[in-house]
Amino acid sequence: MMTIRAMLPEKTIRTANLLLRPLRPGDVAAIVAGLDDFEVTRWLARVPYPYTQEEAERFLAWERAQRPVSAELVYAIDRDGMIGLISLRDAGPEPVLGYWLAQAHWGKRYMSEAVAALVDDTFADPDVTTIQSGVFEGNERSLAIQKRLGFEIVGRSIQHNLALGRDLAHIDTALTRARHYELKK
Repeated sequence: MMTIRAMLPEKTIRTANLLLRPLRPGDVAAIVAGLDDFEVTRWLARVPYPYTQEEAERFLAWERAQRPVSAELVYAIDRDGMIGLISLRDAGPEPVLGYWLAQAHWGKRYMSEAVAALVDDTFADPDVTTIQSGVFEGNERSLAIQKRLGFEIVGRSIQHNLALGRDLAHIDTALTRARHYELKK
């Protein structure tokens, strides 16, 4: 039996400078180029380093297979080609936001634009009450993006970092629906 989600067209989100779109097989090279950079991967929980073409191909195969039935939404961040990824894990009333951007595109506010667009789109679902996220301690750039968009620090935890092969201190953040719409006024 086909799920409702499997019957829907693949969704895209347009912003002034970006397109958030489903992943494609042709994204392998861009994924490898972005994630085989230690300065990117060191801040991500679930990504190994070094990052190989085989790893990217496995990830794309997994993402394509789970797309119709999963609670994880993954979008390529595209600006004349893929420059990063943004995702929502554990879809439901409190999904978890994650993202990365290739280092060549840092400092241009593309990630702020992508996160803002996905947050707006996510809160269009009336069942979503809170978007969770966070950063490893020391990732001030990513924390600044979240704070700028209204995310608040809600706690601290320890999370495993696959690239570094150890547990690290993590700053847990969240943005509630009420705060999001209050800031939009």
